[in-house]
Amino acid sequence: MGGGPAGRHRDADGGGRSGLDERAVARLLGSADAQELLTAAMGTVEPGPGSSVGLLYRADGDGMIRLLAAVGAEEQALEQYRVISIEAELPAAQVIREHQPLYILPGELDDLYIEAGLVPESMPAEYAVLPLMIGSRCIGSMVLDVPGGHLLDTARHRSFLTLASLCAHRLDQLLDRERRDTGGPEPYAGHPLLPFRTRNRAGMLEMAMANAGIGSFDWDFPSGRLVWDERLCHLFGIAPAAFDGRAETFYEAVHPEDREMVETAVRDSIRTGRYLARFRIVRRNDRAVRWIEAESRVVYTAAGEARGMVGVARDTTEEHAREQERQARKDFVLGITRAFTAASSSEDIVATLGDTVLPAFGGQRMVVYLKSEDGTMEPLGSWGFTEQERERLRWISRISIDNPYLAPLLDGEPMFLSSREEFMARIRDERLVPLPGLHAWAVLPLTTADGLVGVCAIVYDHPRVFSPDDQVLGAGLAGILAQSLARARLFDERRAHLTELQDLMLPRRLPRLPGLDILVRYRPGSDGLDVGGDWYDALPMPDGRVALVIGDVQGHSARAAAVMGQLRIAMRAHAAEGHQLSSLMARANRTLGDLETDLFATCVIVDIDPADGTVRTVRAGHPHPLVLGADGRAEVLRCPGGMPLGLFPGGDEEYPATETVLPHGATLLLYTDGLVERPGADYDEGVADLTRRLARAAVTANGPHGPDLELLAEQVTTRAVPETGHHDDVALLLVRRRAPGTG
Repeated sequence: MGGGPAGRHRDADGGGRSGLDERAVARLLGSADAQELLTAAMGTVEPGPGSSVGLLYRADGDGMIRLLAAVGAEEQALEQYRVISIEAELPAAQVIREHQPLYILPGELDDLYIEAGLVPESMPAEYAVLPLMIGSRCIGSMVLDVPGGHLLDTARHRSFLTLASLCAHRLDQLLDRERRDTGGPEPYAGHPLLPFRTRNRAGMLEMAMANAGIGSFDWDFPSGRLVWDERLCHLFGIAPAAFDGRAETFYEAVHPEDREMVETAVRDSIRTGRYLARFRIVRRNDRAVRWIEAESRVVYTAAGEARGMVGVARDTTEEHAREQERQARKDFVLGITRAFTAASSSEDIVATLGDTVLPAFGGQRMVVYLKSEDGTMEPLGSWGFTEQERERLRWISRISIDNPYLAPLLDGEPMFLSSREEFMARIRDERLVPLPGLHAWAVLPLTTADGLVGVCAIVYDHPRVFSPDDQVLGAGLAGILAQSLARARLFDERRAHLTELQDLMLPRRLPRLPGLDILVRYRPGSDGLDVGGDWYDALPMPDGRVALVIGDVQGHSARAAAVMGQLRIAMRAHAAEGHQLSSLMARANRTLGDLETDLFATCVIVDIDPADGTVRTVRAGHPHPLVLGADGRAEVLRCPGGMPLGLFPGGDEEYPATETVLPHGATLLLYTDGLVERPGADYDEGVADLTRRLARAAVTANGPHGPDLELLAEQVTTRAVPETGHHDDVALLLVRRRAPGTG
């Protein structure tokens, strides 16, 4: 056995390290019991994951040492070693007698542990056996196995001494608490240093934590006096000689916003026995704001009264800043992930980039390209560029992505170019010379499992040095954006197919009717892949008249669109048979019932006689038409109606016809409820708002022969349907009776 660090040195540079980090110190001093203390001590052993076997003994006044905690050894094997004589020839007892650590080399304990029933192949190669000293007395010992190769170097020897000092300090506190709880005798009662044992703890901590950047304090409650070591004074920006030992001085240094929290933590510690707080201070010497983490244990008298607290504190400002940066990055990634998840189409994603991502990266402009089948990049969208500059971006997109200067992008490697000079040095293709006023670029390849799908470039109008955090965030953004774009492209393709299918179900054109001007508009809803059931039609009648129809099948789905198509075809067939409007609507009701669907539909049919302006209207649960007079006044055309189609398919539901007159120059507006309904809004107020919009639009769209129907339809739908999208489909049909001598 070796009696100190004078044995073998495994590393030329000494290896290991001379002290424990602050987190290890905090774990040791915060241990709640002997088992936790041993586990914390084992975790400090390096290199590797730490010790796998550990034993912790205490020395009692009866000449025996007793096992307090064990890790990694079977209970049966430990039975004969739970209580050992102080004179036993065992390392745990030897270090208590000699007050010196022992370092045990491979094989020296094999016979001993084989006798105890341990398997040699599973045993560690080397051990450290440490005496736990309080002043000149040894209160116990600790046995730790050590991964081979670094046991006896000088730096590790110092680390073991520090570890032993900290463990002794904490074990002494734990044993002292146990004695108070059980009323046991005070050991070493005759020792001359006993009255000063508590007061000497700060001095021991100063030695033990010399390399950990931790300051210690001892606070005596009855007198209110604080004892700070030199390191703690420096943490607070106070010269050690200038510290007056007053608790008020400590509270004055605490940041005003944190003072109440600290005072509460101190009061709570009297009850719990433990003080733990993280707070800001304002250093006295330079007024700098720093973060401090303090931890201590309360010392009680034999009567259970709080006498004071002994603890440690350290500066955690850098840790706090790093944590804030990590949290900011996490919040940013979560935020853009949520934003991109909510963005279903490619246009939504470009808008999200401009609204959310560009400000977070501090950029002024942004462009997204998608890779086409021929290897070129097509602009999907941009932000912050003029129309002339966008034309330049479109021209640049014709350059193939396999350009040698862009090769890193094909490999999924971002390009961070901090200045125009760096851009020109790395990309020496004259066709790619950057636009004037651009000075830095973060060019992010958008890759999925299928390879490169596009490129996103965030552009700056000033040089910028991209930090490692910037580059990590950029790479993360590229991954999220690539997946979102791939999903959006699939969404766009499927929606285009469904919209095309829906368009095929609607009439390509409406017939020209004498004396009438007709215009239709249809805008599909922007949410989801499903198409709606809104439709319009012109039904030829046997007598040469044409009945105009607008309707809406319940729901927003492909099934609703299919039902709409079947209902439209059936109504055309019934109209060709010569049925009047009321009968035509009743037959549509029965047709919807025959389709065996649980969907219902609303509908309105109008027949206008251009000669005398007679309007016959039949309505099935649909919104009332609006009339815009030649004088620009708009109002609702009230007409009774029946229940929506399909609600009572087996009954003889009646749909009365209402007659009114449409004056020359007046316009009739038929529409679906997507034009007036909004989530959470009152329906009647929506109709009233549409009526007002129609009147206002008539003023701005006024022409020589009345309102221009194109402008009228555009203004009514644009104001009702926001550019950011809408849920429901919108269909409208405008019919104007021409004034005599026009058209």
